[in-house]
Amino acid sequence: MKMYSFLTIMIGIGFVQTPIAALACEFVPNAQCEGAKLVGARLQGKNLEGANLEGANLSFAALAGSNLAGANLKGANLKHARLRGATLTGANLEGAVMDYADLRDTLMEGVNLRNARMNRVDLKLSDMEKADMEGARLNHADMSGADLESAVLRSASLVSAHIALANLKRAELTNADLNDAYLHGSLLKGAIWTDGRRCKPGSIGACK
Repeated sequence: MKMYSFLTIMIGIGFVQTPIAALACEFVPNAQCEGAKLVGARLQGKNLEGANLEGANLSFAALAGSNLAGANLKGANLKHARLRGATLTGANLEGAVMDYADLRDTLMEGVNLRNARMNRVDLKLSDMEKADMEGARLNHADMSGADLESAVLRSASLVSAHIALANLKRAELTNADLNDAYLHGSLLKGAIWTDGRRCKPGSIGACK
C-alpha cells in the first residue's frame, strides 16, 4: 500500500491533517483537490468555484457560506458537513455521500445529485430548482420549504422525508418511494406523480 507522511497545514483559522499528496491543493477558484483528505477542514466562506474535489473526503468539514458553484464533487464524502448558506449551483455531486449534512438555505439550482446518498440531510429552505436527484436516497431528509420546482426525483427514495410547504411544481417523481413522506402544504401543480400521473392545478399536499 502506498503510504504518505502527514503534515499539519492551516486552512482559514483552523487546522486539518492533510497528506503530502494533497498539499498542491490551493483553496481558490478552479482548485485541483481531487481525492484530498479534508476531514473537519474549516473552509467557511471560501471561494472554490469550479474546483475539482472529486472523491475528496470532506466529512465534518465547515463550508458554511462557501462558493462551490460548478465544482466537481463527484463521489465526495460530505457526511456531517456543514454547508448552510453555501452556493452549489451547477455543481456535480453525483454519487456523493451526504448523510446528516447541513444544507439549509443553500443555492443548488441545476445541481447533479444523481444516486447521491443524503439520508437525514437538512435541506430546509434550499433552492434546488431543476436539480437532478434521480436515484438519490433522501430517507428521513428534511426538505421543508425547499424550492424543488422542475427537479428530477425519478426513482429517488424519500421514505419518511419531511417535505412540508415545499415547491414541487413540475417536479418529476416517477417511481419515487414516498412511503410515510410528509407533504403537507406542498405545491404539486404539474408534477409527474409516482405512478406517472400529472398532478392537476389545486394539488396541494397530494396529487389530484
